[in-house]
Amino acid sequence: MKYILPIIMAITILTGFGFALTPWALDYFFPMKENIIRDADSEDAEDALARWFLSPNANFMDVEAARQQSKIRSTSWFVFKVKRDAVERFIHAKKLKQLDLTEKILKTTFYTTTPPRDWWQPKTLTRTSYFKGVDQGRELALIYNAKTQQGALVTTIAAVQPQDLSKR
Repeated sequence: MKYILPIIMAITILTGFGFALTPWALDYFFPMKENIIRDADSEDAEDALARWFLSPNANFMDVEAARQQSKIRSTSWFVFKVKRDAVERFIHAKKLKQLDLTEKILKTTFYTTTPPRDWWQPKTLTRTSYFKGVDQGRELALIYNAKTQQGALVTTIAAVQPQDLSKR
C-alpha cells in the first residue's frame, strides 16, 4: 500500500512529459507538408472578415476562404459578398491605394493562372482597378464590384527569418 501513491505519481509525471513532448515528436517524425492549401470554415471566415473590416454589423455572405502556409510566406484568399460601406470603411482604415488591374497583376498578385480553389475567380468581378496596401506587415490586394457587391481579397505575409530578427 505504501508504494501505490509513488507509483501513481510517477505514472502521472511520465504521462505529463509524454503529452508535453508529443507535438515535437510528431513534428520531427511526421513533418507537416508545405504548400498545402487548407479551406476555412465559412462562418469563421465571415467572423474574421467582419472584425478585420471593422464592421461587426456588416452582413458578409457567400464567404469562401483558403490559406497556404510555407516557411517563406503565408497567403490567404477570400471571396465574399458585402455592402459597399463596409468595403469603403476597410479601404480608408487600411489606407489602400487604387491601382490599375492588369493581366500581369491578375496572374502574380491574384494567382489566376494557378487558382487555389475552383471558387477563386477574381476575373469574374470585371473590374479595371484594384486596391493595394500593407497592414501590419501583411500585403493586401482587394478587388470589389459595387454593383454585384462581390469582392476578392488576397493577403500575403512573409515569414520572419532569424536574420531579420537581428536587424531589429
